[in-house]
Amino acid sequence: MKVSRLVLAAALAVLINGANAFAHLTYGGRNFGTLVEGAPAIVNSSQTLSSSFGWADATDADWGDSHRGRFFLFTVTRTTSVSITAQRNTNAAATGATGVLLTGISLFSGLGTVAPEQPGHDGSDLSIASRPGTTEGSFRALSNWSLGNDPAYNTAGDPLSGILYPARLANFTFVGYAVDGTSANFGSESGIVGDGVADGFVNASFADLPAGDYSVFVGGANYGAQLTEPGPTSFPTYGVSVSIAAIPENGTYSLGMGATALGAMLLRRRK
Repeated sequence: MKVSRLVLAAALAVLINGANAFAHLTYGGRNFGTLVEGAPAIVNSSQTLSSSFGWADATDADWGDSHRGRFFLFTVTRTTSVSITAQRNTNAAATGATGVLLTGISLFSGLGTVAPEQPGHDGSDLSIASRPGTTEGSFRALSNWSLGNDPAYNTAGDPLSGILYPARLANFTFVGYAVDGTSANFGSESGIVGDGVADGFVNASFADLPAGDYSVFVGGANYGAQLTEPGPTSFPTYGVSVSIAAIPENGTYSLGMGATALGAMLLRRRK
């Protein structure tokens, strides 16, 4: 009986881990942690995006697939302004052509489901039930959205353990966006303003974010590529570098400089 339980647990673990690979909303290797004002920007240059259209496709009326981009996580412990940059690179693991990717960023307040819960994905029962039946997925680049997960037994995947983590919806509240280029690449949905130069680089600053957890979606901004790139399981991948920094408030910076100057003056007086 013990052997049977171990075999079953191992089999389920393989199935679960295999299903999670590149398909569910996770932050593995993409958690920037708690940001500190004045600290150097934190850079993650080792990521790839599945498809060059994931951000742009999620701006239209039939929403988009959260699998077509990458999610990053950061935390602030007090009201903080944050700068985020996404830039294409020549990641050796990428399979798509170089010089193609144009980037889009969406920032959301909220945290996806994390271990020991199962990660959320567009195909879960809760995700499907929480969105209109005609959408391509759950992700919305310019609005609030939700993503559900599946129920899970303990981290070993053993249903005989009796430890159940129920399925739930994770909610994401839209904060803002930035996108590379113009409507010639990211599409004609009204109200979107790009940075005007389609060069694979985009930067945005988000002022006065309240304390909490934030999820950043980075995806491709080439709307038309969804008609030309192969899929659904063989989309090309593109290298991207993402950096995040907490921006010092002007008053804080001035206060710090003033304290430094005062310290120097007192030191001179002592001498």
